[in-house]
Amino acid sequence: MEQNQKPELQESSDVFADRGFQRIDKAVKQSIVIVKQAKLGQRDVLPTSWKRLNRNLLGGLQKGKLYVVAGRPGVGKSAFSNQLIFDVLDTNPDKNIRVLYWTFEMPGYQQVMRSASKDVRKEIGQLLSVDTPLSDVDFKTYAKKVQKYGNYPIYFNNVPRTMEFIMNTNEEVFNKHPNDTVINLFDHSRLVRGNEDTELKRLNTISKGCMWLQSKLGTINILLSQLNRNIEQEHRAKNQYQPLLTDLFGGDSIGQDAHVVMILNRPYDLYGITEPYCNEDPRGLLAVHVEKNRDGLLGMIGYEADMSTFTIKERT
Repeated sequence: MEQNQKPELQESSDVFADRGFQRIDKAVKQSIVIVKQAKLGQRDVLPTSWKRLNRNLLGGLQKGKLYVVAGRPGVGKSAFSNQLIFDVLDTNPDKNIRVLYWTFEMPGYQQVMRSASKDVRKEIGQLLSVDTPLSDVDFKTYAKKVQKYGNYPIYFNNVPRTMEFIMNTNEEVFNKHPNDTVINLFDHSRLVRGNEDTELKRLNTISKGCMWLQSKLGTINILLSQLNRNIEQEHRAKNQYQPLLTDLFGGDSIGQDAHVVMILNRPYDLYGITEPYCNEDPRGLLAVHVEKNRDGLLGMIGYEADMSTFTIKERT
């Protein structure tokens, strides 16, 4: 054999294929197909109505990826993720999507009330007040507006489950509906039941389970996560308490496994910041920092947020 001559690639029955390796020529063909799909606008992606987010995510949510939405308690992780899910469903009415909402902190009806409160422009306290109940007109408006949510393909499960149960459920859904896109939304690590005795271990279990779901079933997974307290240290004030990837609770594992990490901040409401924040007016600002993105763009995306009615709109 000449010195620069490469050994002939063997067929799939060789020792490499038998052990799960993929020949590079097949990877080359896959890359050409994917780039051509992007060129023709045929990539398997779920766009949102949020143009700046679509730009950063190269079109929208993509199958087989893990999206981490992180932030300090009360920053709006659930509200942002809720609105993201409904927005994706509204923007893609012609696609078969199923959302498995693994929730621990609040049952399904509370998630629905949060979403509907922005439609009727009433705070949750106003909807539930006994002392000053809704008028008959306002109640009829709420009852009418909330009906639309019954048509969404969202399934809530607020009972702590093992990761094995979650994986088996996804596999059953895939076998019955192989052409559907499944989105798993995990709103708290405590929803996973098992031998894990710390939140960090539970997060690792969820993260590794998501990797299996993505590689085997092509699911889209959204995991809500907390930040550690590093962001609140005094020296961070000089940078307006802007979050970093290292602020992730369990950052090493979650940060490595995630395809996209979005860290939320409300600089005015949480830290009293009044000076421009990433060139945005901090008042009413929900700052979504894309701190990791394997394929797309990094940067801060500004949203106008009224957390009293859980209304979130992308700033232009």
